[in-house]
Amino acid sequence: MKFFALLSLICSLIFAFDYENYTSEFIQSVSSKNSKFEYKGHFILEKDRAFWSYESPSKKEIYINKNEIVIVEHDLEQVSFARLEKIPNLNVIFKQAKEISPNKFKARYENVDYFITLFNDEVKSIQYIDEFENKVLITLHKPQKNTKINPQVFKPKFPQNYDILR
Repeated sequence: MKFFALLSLICSLIFAFDYENYTSEFIQSVSSKNSKFEYKGHFILEKDRAFWSYESPSKKEIYINKNEIVIVEHDLEQVSFARLEKIPNLNVIFKQAKEISPNKFKARYENVDYFITLFNDEVKSIQYIDEFENKVLITLHKPQKNTKINPQVFKPKFPQNYDILR
């Protein structure tokens, strides 16, 4: 659930600037006391749907259409279908975020503090501590706004032999 809250937060932050769509590459660093993992990929966001693709260290896609979610995990050869019963209104949460220093904001959702850094009025990074006490940092690179998006990118694609979880 934390991932979907984070994705919703990113969406609300980005669409607070009134874009039709937004794409970006990202690096997600997850650090614990004993280890550090780095994930890379890209995402495409529109107001009611999203495509989030992890490209390394393993391939994984997340498709969101309103409150329907499809997660394709290639290493596990499985596809998970789910619905979010309660979608957080993180746009409201972001608007209530407090500026703690120039271009740095703090937003709170479900007892988690999210620290948002802006650069040139765009989201540059989001940092928080997850439920396992890991430090998570998502940094956005090469953002593009209002580009032409093929609507097919939002339709889940996976091999027929993958296990289906509902």
